[in-house]
Amino acid sequence: MPRMNLPLVPCSLCMTLLVSSLCCGSEGSPEASGAKLGGSEDTMSAPYPIDDIAGGRLSAGPHSLTDVGGVLFFAASDRTRGTELFKSDGSDEGTRLVQDVRPGPLGSEPRELTALGNTLFFVANDGVHGEELWRSEGKPSNTRLVMDLRPGRKGSSPESLTVLGQQLFFLANDGHSGTELWRTDGTPEGTTRVKDIDPGPPGATPSFLTPANGLLYFFVDRTLWRSDGTPEGTTAVQEIHAPPGLGVRPRALAVAGSHLFFFMGQEPMDASDKTLRSLALWTSDGSTQGTTKRIEVPLPEFSEPLRTLVAGPLLFFVTQVPGLGDELWRSDGTPEGTFLVRDIAPGPLGSHPRELTAMDGRLYFSAWTAEHGDELWRSDGTPEGTVLVKDIVPGPEGSAIAFLRETHGRLYFSAREPGTGHEPWRSNGAARGTSRIEDLAPGAFSSSARDFTVSGRRVFFTANVRATGAELWARDVGYTFRVASKRLRWAEEEHEASSPLARLVQDIFPGPGGEPPHAWTARGDTLYFDANDGSVGLELWRTRGTPESTSLLKDVRPGPQSSEPSDFFVLDSWVLFFADDGTHGRELWRTDGTREGTVLVKDIAPGLASSQGEGSPVVVDGVAYFNARDARHGEELWRTDGTLEGTWLVRDLAPGIDDSSPRYLTAMDSRVYFIANLPEQGWELGVSDGTVTGTRCIKDILPGPAGSFPTSLTALGSRLFFTANDGAHGEEPWVSDGSESGTQLLLDIWPGEVGSYASLFTVAGGVLFFAATDPTAGREPWLSDGTSAGTSRVRDVNPGPEGSYPLWFSALGSSVLFSAEDGTHGVELWKASTHPTQARLLKDVWPGPGSSEPRWMTSVGSRALLHADNGTLGSELWETSGTEEGTRLRQELAPGGQGAAPYFFTAADTQVFFLADDGAQGIEWWVLTRPAQTARE
Repeated sequence: MPRMNLPLVPCSLCMTLLVSSLCCGSEGSPEASGAKLGGSEDTMSAPYPIDDIAGGRLSAGPHSLTDVGGVLFFAASDRTRGTELFKSDGSDEGTRLVQDVRPGPLGSEPRELTALGNTLFFVANDGVHGEELWRSEGKPSNTRLVMDLRPGRKGSSPESLTVLGQQLFFLANDGHSGTELWRTDGTPEGTTRVKDIDPGPPGATPSFLTPANGLLYFFVDRTLWRSDGTPEGTTAVQEIHAPPGLGVRPRALAVAGSHLFFFMGQEPMDASDKTLRSLALWTSDGSTQGTTKRIEVPLPEFSEPLRTLVAGPLLFFVTQVPGLGDELWRSDGTPEGTFLVRDIAPGPLGSHPRELTAMDGRLYFSAWTAEHGDELWRSDGTPEGTVLVKDIVPGPEGSAIAFLRETHGRLYFSAREPGTGHEPWRSNGAARGTSRIEDLAPGAFSSSARDFTVSGRRVFFTANVRATGAELWARDVGYTFRVASKRLRWAEEEHEASSPLARLVQDIFPGPGGEPPHAWTARGDTLYFDANDGSVGLELWRTRGTPESTSLLKDVRPGPQSSEPSDFFVLDSWVLFFADDGTHGRELWRTDGTREGTVLVKDIAPGLASSQGEGSPVVVDGVAYFNARDARHGEELWRTDGTLEGTWLVRDLAPGIDDSSPRYLTAMDSRVYFIANLPEQGWELGVSDGTVTGTRCIKDILPGPAGSFPTSLTALGSRLFFTANDGAHGEEPWVSDGSESGTQLLLDIWPGEVGSYASLFTVAGGVLFFAATDPTAGREPWLSDGTSAGTSRVRDVNPGPEGSYPLWFSALGSSVLFSAEDGTHGVELWKASTHPTQARLLKDVWPGPGSSEPRWMTSVGSRALLHADNGTLGSELWETSGTEEGTRLRQELAPGGQGAAPYFFTAADTQVFFLADDGAQGIEWWVLTRPAQTARE
């Protein structure tokens, strides 16, 4: 959400929530949450910070480090901007912003940084054209949009940028042809769609773009294609067929020597079919006749994603085989040359090879054994040539290798030793040449160095130390690695041994604070959340509101890499969440508040594959419903009671590996309502009682495959409100009692096909409040009792067609609070009830035309907490009782007018937790306490 004068709130998170609410309904949206906490306004203490968990400083978070002709480009953010494009020559004065592509706090979020000659190509959003392809030679004057492929703010969303010769190939959606293959030479006239492979809006959506022998190879569905960049030279090589009843899809595409390798996964279309799935390795010379299946391996489950890498003439890949577990395989393109390299960790679990990296024709990787733990290995493709490089931490604990990367003839990675956290290491591939570069974060803290990239005479990387946060670092290597001779190698090693220590290039984002939490929930008196204190990655923490009770609950993914716990929700005596432990992918976990009681619920998608789908879980009568995918099904509706045996697929609405992708899960009358993408109906409204037969589509509102795409699902008693587009009335509010006949258009607010885009649904006083747009009053607040006659505009807050654009709806008793602009007072706090004459400006917090921008309104008993700016203090903690005199500053948390911008007010039994930045320790948890007897009022 736009921060305006509040630069310390995490802008990208707020904007995501706001846009999600405006475009996709109220799921997870604070603006329409109707947030309400128990408590009494007279018993809360003064707020205080709990603990400086993140420590350290604010971070620029440099990433996507890319060398372009000896100049390093990367993406980073600073205090006044969002994430933008930077460059560096390794000096402080030579490290600067290239161009502020999207001025303001949101940032253009550059991604897919790709070098073509001395030009950098990247994808960015300037706020006007949406995500489009850009180019830069390092100066503001030559940093520009290549071409606006999809006019308007939606953008063509280019992806899979791939260099072939002097051309850049990529995927893009121009809004007419769907996602197709494009190419560019960097000029508008040289930017064109290669071929409309699958005419129509969905597009072909090519995958696995791979350059080989002067051509580009890729898959469209299950067909291998090749292209020379011209329409006539873009042709299908071969469609891979499967036996009846089986589905087949590509899993990887790579080139080794003169061979093109690809894997096809084969599995039954019917989930009840027990036919073994298999993984087939194919090779191709680019012709139909030369495309041949080489070997097929039966597999009980697929490991997602398939890990492959070419080293020398060999293709290495990791897969699971019964009895062997996750192990390393190789192929030279022949059946006899395709085999298990070595059973590194004998037994059914396997060694889990990962971080696959090639150097000097050999493969380097991390692998686990019971004897050595997780350490650095190498392989030449033979059993005897597959060996441990160095046992950095002798014994079973291991050094937990992470972020392994080869750059100009050296391996760089992070590893830990006893007494230190994860720090940067380097290796020439031998035990003798493997050593720690420096302990950047002394003691048990980890710098978690990553993104190692050689540019010019320096190796650059990102490191996180408590003095500066995650910033750009560099170390001189003495030579540009252009000649791979033994003599030069020895000279380089001698120079590196005596070269200066690694140094901070620039503190791009100075200031106190660290990475704020991203996910949390409260159960009882305890808040569970994610945090990174610098000694481990982003992991599971808990607090009861005091520094002594604030601690890491469990390092789910040991080492500097993060398990990134998310989507916390309470189920009986547990808190459930999704996390990635580095072995099982992102799966469902639970905790009872103890380290020992924090365990994996079920590995739904076995191996490194992740089962987590999109959307937030919902609990109905002691059962949690959520989206997940396993090895046999796409993203579908699942249920769990928190146990292994109580976790299963509810129904495969899109049979086989296709996704129905249930969204906006909402509880009503002991059932869960959702929208799903059904094979024949498209996105429509569904319901489930937790059984196969009770899980179904309620009504095909817009017949045909497109669907009506319902959003903003909100329950009021036994009625479900939502928005949908039936093709005749545009996006308008609908209501349903769960039956087909009882699902109908509530009111055509903007008559015709335009639609009112109703959103921000919030229940208060037994009615539904929401925002909607009509042709006479613009976007204004509305209410509904569930009938057409009882649906009306609350008030024309800003008279005329411009509208007041109400946001941040939140229930306070039988009334609703929201922000709006009446054309005179700026964006201020308003209150409405079921009677239109009672809708009024609550208080002009910033007197005059200035805007106080009230946000995050959350009721606490008979009052609401929020943040607002009175024009002198910045955005601070306010409260309101629903009256003008009862709307007042609660406390100035950040003295000096900078504003602490408190947000995400979250209730525990006797406390209210919230995030704020007092200017001294960054964004951290704060707490308001109150007696237990008033906490649940």
